[in-house]
Amino acid sequence: MFAKKQLFVSMLAAAPMMAFAVSDDNEISLSEDTEQLDTLVVTATMEAKKIEDIPAFATVVTKDDIAKSTVSSVSDLLRETVGVNNLSDATGRDEIQIRGLDGEYTVILVNGKRVSAGSAFDKGSDTDLNSVPLNSIERVEIIRGPMSVLYGADAIGGVVNIITKKPQADAGWTGTANAEVRKIESGEGGDQYRLGVSGMGAINDKLALSVSVEDLSQKAWYADDDAVGPLREKKNAQNLTSTLTWQAAENQEVEVDFGYNHDERPYQAYSDTAYREQEITRTDLAITHKGEWDWANTTAYIKREESDVYDYNSQYDEPKAHSNLEANNTYAKGYANKVVGMHALLAGADYKNEQLKNSYTLLDTGEYNVDQYGVFAQDEMSLTDKLVFTLGGRVDNHEIYGNNFSPKAYLVYNATNALTFKGGVTKAFKAPEVSKLSEEYRTVSCGSACTLSGNPDLEAETSVSYEFGMDYHTKGLSATAAVFRNDIDNLIEREVGYDNSGNANSAKWINVATAMTQGFEFSASTPLTDDLLLKANYTYLDTEAEDSDGVKTVLTGRPEHQASVSFDYQATDIVATYLSVNYISGMQYSSWVSGVGSVYSTLPSYYRTDIGMTADVTENLTLRAGVKNIGDVRLDEEDTGYTTYELGRNYFVSAAYNF
Repeated sequence: MFAKKQLFVSMLAAAPMMAFAVSDDNEISLSEDTEQLDTLVVTATMEAKKIEDIPAFATVVTKDDIAKSTVSSVSDLLRETVGVNNLSDATGRDEIQIRGLDGEYTVILVNGKRVSAGSAFDKGSDTDLNSVPLNSIERVEIIRGPMSVLYGADAIGGVVNIITKKPQADAGWTGTANAEVRKIESGEGGDQYRLGVSGMGAINDKLALSVSVEDLSQKAWYADDDAVGPLREKKNAQNLTSTLTWQAAENQEVEVDFGYNHDERPYQAYSDTAYREQEITRTDLAITHKGEWDWANTTAYIKREESDVYDYNSQYDEPKAHSNLEANNTYAKGYANKVVGMHALLAGADYKNEQLKNSYTLLDTGEYNVDQYGVFAQDEMSLTDKLVFTLGGRVDNHEIYGNNFSPKAYLVYNATNALTFKGGVTKAFKAPEVSKLSEEYRTVSCGSACTLSGNPDLEAETSVSYEFGMDYHTKGLSATAAVFRNDIDNLIEREVGYDNSGNANSAKWINVATAMTQGFEFSASTPLTDDLLLKANYTYLDTEAEDSDGVKTVLTGRPEHQASVSFDYQATDIVATYLSVNYISGMQYSSWVSGVGSVYSTLPSYYRTDIGMTADVTENLTLRAGVKNIGDVRLDEEDTGYTTYELGRNYFVSAAYNF
């Protein structure tokens, strides 16, 4: 562990030098009159602030970025941002990792409100990330690093806030209809079809409405003609998001959000004789009130999320082969912002209730629920015109684990108008999910070879996170560099038991003694000419886990090196092109060797290259086309140790008509 800490200290000291390792040809000036472009972020402080001033490191992806990229989903979009890895599982379901921490350590928000029905799937699901139609997204804010003070214990890795387009009561009606087709050249199947319509506008001078609907049909993709199971499962999904905005008074606004998601994954093959089908139907309703008062600005919302999950698995005998699960979540939150002299104050409280009902996996009672309450406060103190010290804290009251305190301390120093240094320390507490806690909760696991049980003796996970870095923003260059470290105690992992032949025969959730992720991340964008924009990012990640016996291993499924370079070229007034190259290296995996135990190996590195083109054919009609994975990189052919996948070379065309 001493060597790991030495590495972190070395990276911390080197960060400023690495950030400014720029050639003399660029002649970067750090003078006070350097012109700066403002990017606003809401998620980090619950109010709009310039990205360089927030007590966190963030990436903002706009609707324009989405429109000209080659991405096919929100998960696909996030994987090309710094510090983020999209690790798809054996069925092709996406899981976002931020700074080496699994998806369960990342809070997914839509318009600042939690979305978490995907946890109802015992094998995980990407329904939360992909439940919002792409054509409804205004921007996505990705906060890298812990945000537990404001969003709760499970925000250890970070927060992804999907912000949809908001209707305005003083605007006319506008809309977009879009269609997209994607075809995979190699393997068998995998075609994807997407149709979407969105519209927004004023009903009267007080009311405005926005609605987006989307239908997605995705065929299963098999690596070759004789493959038993697909690398990416079949999927049929229908998504709807809507917001009704009422300007109740000059200083008050009420929003009513309604969402619907139907996601069906038919007959995923685990082996030549075992099949599984999963289907989730989710509705959510939220009411939000925002007020601007003399004494403070306030926001309060309550949200109800109801999900019905149908789960068929032929590994069970009837009637257990057919399982119907209900996941009902209730969230409520209220907070106030107020500036008093040198203090920007934020205080609030929240409530969370999670309930699972399933007579086949919750064998005794048939249901399980947990309540959790939290209060939080944060003070951004302007010590000088250039130095802001943020001190925050949160107290969580958990039904099982009692009271826990999570503090945060952070410094932001604006060295010049363009250059900002920032860093801080955050402590967090995370209770296990309902499905991991209940001893009566059992489900098929290990590729249908064993049963995974809940563990009521699990201890809550705790973490301490550190980060330090810089932001540099001018009209000619935007750059961010940071080092980070996460130390987690009582990390919860799945422990699989094996027989003498190396076959899995049991599984349970256990606490690993400690785990650590640390690394360095860098991102930059600069216009090379008036028509050519360069974007690049790089992430280095180092991990370690230590069990109660002092045995040290690495955390598998995480790339040591990850880089992305892209070029946006405005070829003519109506045609723009896009090229990106992504690099993955140093991913670890473990295999079982009889008489030896788990053996860890490094998987081969690879590149993936994508290209796309956008043409504004008319004022209202835009066409897109492109090729993803031009080199037809196939991870199943690179190494059998890969548990994730890359789609073979695939082509897409799409059209969007604005009216």
